[in-house]
Amino acid sequence: MGMQIEPTKSEEIKKMKNEEKTQKLKKIENEEKANLSLEKGTKLDINDLHEKLGHPAEEMVKLTGNYMKLSIQGKMDNCKNCAIGKMRQKNVKKGPKEKSSKPGFPFYIDIALSKFTSAGGSKYWFLAVDEALHMKFSLFLKQKSDVKDKFIPFLKELRDTYGRRVDHIRCNNAGENRALKSTCIDKELGIGFEYTAPGTPQQNGVMERAFATMLGKTRAIMNGAGFDKKTSSILDGSCKYDHPSRKYYD
Repeated sequence: MGMQIEPTKSEEIKKMKNEEKTQKLKKIENEEKANLSLEKGTKLDINDLHEKLGHPAEEMVKLTGNYMKLSIQGKMDNCKNCAIGKMRQKNVKKGPKEKSSKPGFPFYIDIALSKFTSAGGSKYWFLAVDEALHMKFSLFLKQKSDVKDKFIPFLKELRDTYGRRVDHIRCNNAGENRALKSTCIDKELGIGFEYTAPGTPQQNGVMERAFATMLGKTRAIMNGAGFDKKTSSILDGSCKYDHPSRKYYD
């Protein structure tokens, strides 16, 4: 008896791939034949034609079918593939319907990361905005966890020195903000916190606009003074007023 040579694993895998490729080519060929078989007078369900034409609107399907002299039958159903392919996030309002007229209600807060470290070693820019007065307060942090250590003394200063109590704060659900809330509860400051939903900066649009406005102003000042980009970032803090509360709360 002659010796039989068994195919190696690599040859078997290659054979299987070739068979899969052949099947795919046959499938594509059959689909193309079906697409080309739309001859004059062909009876075709409107949902099938909708799919063959690439999921256009119902009106376009009917107009195309009439132009091709096809006999369109049936009623257009809600296309699941269209719904999935064209879905998007629901519009989110960027701010409240009516702006507050009471200072300290609410405060918006957020943190931005700088590309460079400042002369004082700060890497993060913490910004708070009073909705009623449109006043912005900046703090510069070496770490995000420093928020509670720097912002709470500022809140106490507003309350004890200027008689302005912050009642409500809107922020994202980051760890440093949750820690700030816990510390506010421990210190009995009586501040309510409202967290924005993940992935929706529109819910804190006041902060997004405030960052862009102040950063643009800082760049303009630094460019006018002849500083380069890196030096501007290092000296940033001098233009983003640290504690201007006396001017606005006296």
